[in-house]
Amino acid sequence: MEKFGDIINVNTPVLICFYSEGIENSLRMNAVLQKIVTTLKNRIKVVKVDINRNKELSNALKISSIPTVIIFNNLSLIWRGEGFQDSEVLLMELNKFL
Repeated sequence: MEKFGDIINVNTPVLICFYSEGIENSLRMNAVLQKIVTTLKNRIKVVKVDINRNKELSNALKISSIPTVIIFNNLSLIWRGEGFQDSEVLLMELNKFL
């Protein structure tokens, strides 16, 4: 995985979904993320982070519930949601910064 600072240092909002393989709500988030990508296209960046492969980052961001969705804008954390999030909530939050 590239450096976290490089991932969030872009000119668009960045939605990061922390997940774990085999967790039902993590699997359900895939459809939500696809809808967001389809709707907002290249106006945002979407990144999925497997907590089992990125333990240091998961610990640093205090990820305790799967899935956890975090939105960054201009290097700042602007929104965080733990557990399954539907596309309407995420689109509403992202549209505040587009």
